[in-house]
Amino acid sequence: MTDNNPNDSAAQTTALDAPRELERFLANYRPKDVPETVWGAVSAPAAALVLAAGELTRLRVEKDIQLLGAVVAHLHERGRPISLEEAMSDATLLSFDADLAVAPKSRENKRGIARRLQAVHRGLPWRTARREDGQRIEKLVRRTQLVSLERVLRIATDAADQDATAAAFVAAVAGSRARRRGNPDGEVSAKVWETARGFSGRHGLELTRAGLRSLLTHEVLAIGEPVAVLAATYGLTRRDLDLALTQVGALPAVPSNTHHDLLRGSC
Repeated sequence: MTDNNPNDSAAQTTALDAPRELERFLANYRPKDVPETVWGAVSAPAAALVLAAGELTRLRVEKDIQLLGAVVAHLHERGRPISLEEAMSDATLLSFDADLAVAPKSRENKRGIARRLQAVHRGLPWRTARREDGQRIEKLVRRTQLVSLERVLRIATDAADQDATAAAFVAAVAGSRARRRGNPDGEVSAKVWETARGFSGRHGLELTRAGLRSLLTHEVLAIGEPVAVLAATYGLTRRDLDLALTQVGALPAVPSNTHHDLLRGSC
């Protein structure tokens, strides 16, 4: 009886994923239902495309080249020209997709492979690069910016009786706050908003409608009620709730006993 060594399996997987082994596999690959002379016309560019189209693993490479082989077989059966350009054309992939007789999940998987290969063939990015941890949060409006809004609002309130631009800012904030809290008629006109933006800019606060809405969402999130209640009452979206992530960095490494009980639902 022979003992199975998990290290042997890992080494075998690593060997199969080695670039030279993948190149050898692609060079030797022959799809069924396609004469060798027909496949020969497209095999080299097909292999190059597959190698460029994602992580170099045997599983991914095998699935990709099998998809290309099936597309070439589809072209050959219909007497159409055989080239990588033709195989990756919109017309061919639509025809190939319509001809697929597979389970829905398998069909969607093949569609995904085809879209990725087509994108790489056309020099387009086949996926969005993963953002660094915290990168998305860094772009969100932070609650600390409420201090600047409150400062400019105090200035505007004090000057509103003598300064029309200050009055416009007060109206814009009041209108956006009312809309944030459920009054759809609260928003001011575009003209009043532009006047309000000019006032805030002169006082060191560059503001957009979306930025003001985010700041006023922070006001709502600061209300001392459960988030589920706030979401239902003020119509908060997932994007609205994401703003709370900007405060994560200020949280203690270990929650207090009260917060611990809240998180466990044991209060």
